[in-house]
Amino acid sequence: MPDRAPDAWMTSSAGPFLTMNAGGRLEGVVTISVATEGAHPLLVEAAWKCNGDPRSTSATVTGYDAARALAHEWADELAAGREPPR
Repeated sequence: MPDRAPDAWMTSSAGPFLTMNAGGRLEGVVTISVATEGAHPLLVEAAWKCNGDPRSTSATVTGYDAARALAHEWADELAAGREPPR
């Protein structure tokens, strides 16, 4: 089954349209937003603190299902106290 395209409310959002507070000792946050205005690629970003230092990673993916799966994977890693792959 092909990955569905983002809905109109997702692509018209100013900033991230989905935010996950992973919590845990790394205080992680994962977001999904549109990578480029008017385009379908989505940007998944994760931010956290390691020993007080801010860290982050991001990836551009096509399709909401793929973006959601990656966001959940990163949020699970952060919640478990592990940094997601960079």
